[in-house]
Amino acid sequence: MATSGSVTFRPNVEEVISEAFERCGIDPQTRTGHHAKSARRSLNLLFSEFANRGINYWTITQNTLTLANGTSNYTLPAGTIDILDAVIREDDTDQIVNRITVQEYNQIPNKTSTGKPSQYFLDRQYTPVIYFWNVPDKAYTLNYWVMNQIEDISASNEDTDVPYRWTDTICAGLASKLAVKYQPEKFQLLNEMYERSFSFAASSDNDGVSLRVQPTALNLM
Repeated sequence: MATSGSVTFRPNVEEVISEAFERCGIDPQTRTGHHAKSARRSLNLLFSEFANRGINYWTITQNTLTLANGTSNYTLPAGTIDILDAVIREDDTDQIVNRITVQEYNQIPNKTSTGKPSQYFLDRQYTPVIYFWNVPDKAYTLNYWVMNQIEDISASNEDTDVPYRWTDTICAGLASKLAVKYQPEKFQLLNEMYERSFSFAASSDNDGVSLRVQPTALNLM
């Protein structure tokens, strides 16, 4: 039997929405523009939930930040969910910069002390701000790895910012959220299907090592 030879299956937002409504048992002929708008909003809420349930490995990027002499805090790009690791690279050698809590940062008696930064506190506001101690005594290059926000859904003809192995999970998760609104009697079943799909996807979404670091292990605020 011949196979397709294709590995391009990637449903767009409209197809994800259609699949979710079908799982709810809602006839496509009865769907309105309001249903589509509601589903896109629920899909964005689902992505927000993903960010709270662990590391979304496909959103991790390595960034650099130039630290200036005498400047202790820096605004990070919008969409930065969390910092997973950070090092200062100097003379081809990496020095780990340790993360501390806001309480630990507040207890530092001399926050203006200068030197090579060895600790940082991440203030996770809408636009995150990172604070360093020591205050840099010269220019340094910080290399850091971040988990970024999954890109928003704004139109039904867009693709989702989610990899292939999570396709069933976003369909199942959206079906669960739509059931709350339109088919509450099916919510329990659909939510169980979502949780099972999420568990399968999350168990394979790692970097291949035996120890999996979760954001909660990083003294998050």
